[in-house]
Amino acid sequence: MAYKIQEISLTSTESMPELDAGEGPVALEPDMDVHLLEPSCMLILIITGKIILNIFIFGARHRKVHTSFLGCFCVSLGVLDFALLLTISVIHYFEDFAIHGIRFTNYHICLLTQIISHAYGILHYPVLLTAGLDYYITVVKSVHLPRFCLSFLHVILTLLLWMAALAFALYSSVPPPAPELSSFQCTFYVSSQTYYLSAAVVFAIVLILGICCFEVVAFIKSMKFISFTNKTVLLFSCGDEWPVQGTKRLFTALLFSFLGTWAPFVLLQIILLILHAPIPGYMDMNVAWLYFMNSFLVGMAYGLKYPRIHLTRETLSIDPFISWKYCILPFIDIDYKVEDFLKEQLHPVMIV
Repeated sequence: MAYKIQEISLTSTESMPELDAGEGPVALEPDMDVHLLEPSCMLILIITGKIILNIFIFGARHRKVHTSFLGCFCVSLGVLDFALLLTISVIHYFEDFAIHGIRFTNYHICLLTQIISHAYGILHYPVLLTAGLDYYITVVKSVHLPRFCLSFLHVILTLLLWMAALAFALYSSVPPPAPELSSFQCTFYVSSQTYYLSAAVVFAIVLILGICCFEVVAFIKSMKFISFTNKTVLLFSCGDEWPVQGTKRLFTALLFSFLGTWAPFVLLQIILLILHAPIPGYMDMNVAWLYFMNSFLVGMAYGLKYPRIHLTRETLSIDPFISWKYCILPFIDIDYKVEDFLKEQLHPVMIV
């Protein structure tokens, strides 16, 4: 098992010293140390930057949000990122040591990061499929479970996905490294899943813009800035019709709400698609990307629910970055069963 992972980073295992747990500490050869030290420092710096981004994203999100599977998974991802950074930092600091007969060297920094990269890279489809089913059940089908049961289910699903991904990464066969790679050069798993997911999101945005082009123009013409609850927001007039009717109008409103928060990230996805830039798995799976996809899935769930939109406090507060209620409220039929707190907030404008 370990040998398969070893093949990823070392073209020739004969050049490595034999690691015998029974012997005393063996100093690494100077030439090997020179080759491995620089990649180790780079990995530590890159993962540190990722954790700083995670902290920023967690700090920027809304606090009062309803539990969701993707929110639970993002927390677990942040914890695993920190554990990876702590582990490789300790190995890099001590360089060559043994714990309970297990020898650790700078080589294991590459090995551990490869395992994590493979596990991260294969999780995009399963995680987003599970999140989509979660929102389909809770938002589209309006199935309500006790908060404790829902949180417990999310934790169990998160643990199962991580265990399955790590088991797959350890037991799956891997191709041999390219012959032109250096003997001590780390190579990491690059997933194609994010490429196709990004392409799907960008295609959906372009498709909605094309189909709803007249509604988009009308929205832009009515756009103005106002101050609302001590925040600067964009206001779009909905006209005199109440409630607002039309699937195109709803999808246009959802798209404006989505782009109002994630436009820079959409632009980044377009650049990466054009460049076809390979991103290693340990960076590809990140909290910002998951919350971006979370907002996209929530918006799609609201669109599928139309025209019989029945939203509660829980389903309106599942996105920690977008206040969807200001986008959805003008489309709610007041003759349909709606929570009392929604009736109190209805107004003839749409705020994004």
